[in-house]
Amino acid sequence: MQIGFVSAESGQGRAKNVRNILLKNSVNIMLCAICWWAVGYAFAYGNSGGGFIGTSRFFSDGESFGSKPWFFTWTFCLSCVTIASGCLAERTHLFVYPVYTAVVSIAVHPVIAHWVWAPDSWLNSMTGSPCRFLDFAGGAVVHTVGGLTGLIGAMLCGPRLGRFEDGVGKDIPGHDVSSVSLGSLMLWFGWYGFNCGSTYIYMAQGGSEASAAVSRVALNMTLCASVAGMTSLVVSSIQTGTFDLAVCCNGLMAGLSASTSNVGFLTPWAACITGALAGLLYVGISRLLVRMGVDDPLDSSAIHCGSGILGVLVSGFLARPSYVMQMVGCNCGGVVYATNGGMQLGMQLLGLSCSMVWTAMWALLTFGILKKLQLLRVDQQTELAGIDNMEHGGPAYPEFLQRVQSTRPGY
Repeated sequence: MQIGFVSAESGQGRAKNVRNILLKNSVNIMLCAICWWAVGYAFAYGNSGGGFIGTSRFFSDGESFGSKPWFFTWTFCLSCVTIASGCLAERTHLFVYPVYTAVVSIAVHPVIAHWVWAPDSWLNSMTGSPCRFLDFAGGAVVHTVGGLTGLIGAMLCGPRLGRFEDGVGKDIPGHDVSSVSLGSLMLWFGWYGFNCGSTYIYMAQGGSEASAAVSRVALNMTLCASVAGMTSLVVSSIQTGTFDLAVCCNGLMAGLSASTSNVGFLTPWAACITGALAGLLYVGISRLLVRMGVDDPLDSSAIHCGSGILGVLVSGFLARPSYVMQMVGCNCGGVVYATNGGMQLGMQLLGLSCSMVWTAMWALLTFGILKKLQLLRVDQQTELAGIDNMEHGGPAYPEFLQRVQSTRPGY
């Protein structure tokens, strides 16, 4: 999945910033691993302290506790960090990325993961509800957290130079559409590990029942992603008269993001409905952000935050009670099944609201301080010349630059 993220982000960026994109993602991966090992894993999956945060297993030895392996859970935290990275591309100081990576890896994702997935957290054991907040593999914990963090960062950082003129949005095309397409397909492939692997967290006993559940998860995820990609492509083509590869790829990822929170609780027909809604929602939010003057180069916030929220809410309406019982042991389901449906929807709204408030608080604090200290955004000269040329020793494609220069008079 990280290979896919990096490929998609570098392809949608301009050639003059590719080294910066590759380096910041590498830094994010390494720093996130250190933070997750030292304290993040403990805050998320340690013994609960008052139902709010984990208080044991710091500096993990890599052993699994309660079927929550260190490596698998680290990739969830890392996805949060990488999602936010795309929103800030091409105009942000390199220093910003390790700062918010540490904040997300220590204070944001682990705390919300504890609330959502620890059986004795306040959200799961202290609300008095017979239902439990449903987030199968991180629709709220990963995608909403990462997308909302990136959205707030993008709003405080401001748009790239030339993105908006006289209130009108102008496209800034990326330099390599093949990387965008290949990155999206690699993400799709990696997502099967994300969602199908999560099935064995719920059904650690394995056996034929778990195998059947994994097959259902894979089917639902495939359908949701496919319907979302097709929906966004068709709707966008009707609006613009062209068939946009980036929109298709982003719609596909919106479907994957929407499936993450509910894919183990839905029937195939419900997964198709979720995909159609995700495709429509992605196109709508992307257009809305442009009208608001928000520059998100990869549409990461529209893809992940919007679809993450959608996926969480879908469980409140369409989660099948027998699947909920199989996964989390609660006799609850979506509103359409009339099995504690109102309570389940209420739990979805409660968990989602608390997750978003916690995320927004830390994002505003982190990016607000960086902006006040003038450490959030590179200067105008650096942005125009390209971050690679000013901060990384030259462009990622020096031979291309030489060919361009050789065609100019005087070279």
